[in-house]
Amino acid sequence: MKSRKLFWMRLKQGWEHRYDTIKSIIDWTVFVYFILPATVISFFIYRSWWIELPSWIDGMSIHMLALFFLLLWGEHFHTYVREADRIFLRKNKKLFLQLKQWGIFYSYCFQWLSVVGLGIAIAPFWYQRFHLHTKDFLLFAGLWVSLKWLIMSIKGKLNVQVRGWRSLLRGIPVVMGALIIWELGFWLFTHQNNGWLFLLILLNTGSSFFFVRQRFSSVHNFEQDLAIDELEKNKYTETIFQLSMDIEKPRFSSNRTKPRLYAQSNRLFKRRNQKTGYLELFIKAFTRDSQYILQYFQIISVTGAAIVLLPPLWLKITVMISGVLFLITWIGNAWRRTVEEHPFARKYPQEVGYFQAKKLVASVLLIPFIIIVVLLVIVRFFLFTQIPNL
Repeated sequence: MKSRKLFWMRLKQGWEHRYDTIKSIIDWTVFVYFILPATVISFFIYRSWWIELPSWIDGMSIHMLALFFLLLWGEHFHTYVREADRIFLRKNKKLFLQLKQWGIFYSYCFQWLSVVGLGIAIAPFWYQRFHLHTKDFLLFAGLWVSLKWLIMSIKGKLNVQVRGWRSLLRGIPVVMGALIIWELGFWLFTHQNNGWLFLLILLNTGSSFFFVRQRFSSVHNFEQDLAIDELEKNKYTETIFQLSMDIEKPRFSSNRTKPRLYAQSNRLFKRRNQKTGYLELFIKAFTRDSQYILQYFQIISVTGAAIVLLPPLWLKITVMISGVLFLITWIGNAWRRTVEEHPFARKYPQEVGYFQAKKLVASVLLIPFIIIVVLLVIVRFFLFTQIPNL
């Protein structure tokens, strides 16, 4: 079998896996009532931007393009290796290396196509609001994609199986270095220093080739390549499952004989009744699971960031209402998994104490959300009032 044919076969399998995952949670009702209308509405909104820009774009500065830095993360270079390759392909060195080379070349091209897609999305603002030219877009796109290639190549040399605080500490120098390069490149872009900007793009691209070279020229980093491809394969599945409210997320048990919180299963409330019993069950299950806490703060952070960045007031109100509704739905889903489906709670009927506890939980979890969002709005209003050019 030729390496090109093997690569296209595995690439096809990868996309089929993503399609099957999406299809497993999106039925025809979701497609017809949500995805299809959203697609049609988005098309007409985008078309209207070419005819006449919305009024809220007047408050947007070219420095908003610096936020593209947030889109540089989360990707790796694929080599499309599999667990069984250690038996056959590692003995066929030429075929194995050619497969990895095809995968890395595809990763380079795919990231370039992604920046083209982003360019099409912001094209109305690029040409009509900022009055920039195609040459400017090519330089900006080159800066963005070359830095992303560099980050991907550096991440390919790091152990992706490291998690927790060690991964955070290891990633700080990468983030800081990328931020410095991005700030320098964006300054060169805004000041029209095209020659130096082009040299920076070449430097980023050449550095990415240097760091990724070992992955497509050696068979001795098979374990790292396999770990990266498994991470990328499972990343989309985990993201879709986290966004789905109806699919039960897997719970992984640890080797600890006692939980870190409430090790002695002490009572949280002195007064014992139905309401406090349900509350205690929910609090212990919720706080012992880091996934619940992480998702809760992700909802708050994403909603708050959207409210701060979106200029028009009506969009802020829409995002605020949507965030509250989504958070209430998420709380109800968490309550169902921790209380309704608990083997002890299912033995008892849903009486008054059950509904009182559920209502109290929703109210308490909404308070930090509202406080944080309101504070972000106040801070943004203060900064834009005191610093008009921000």
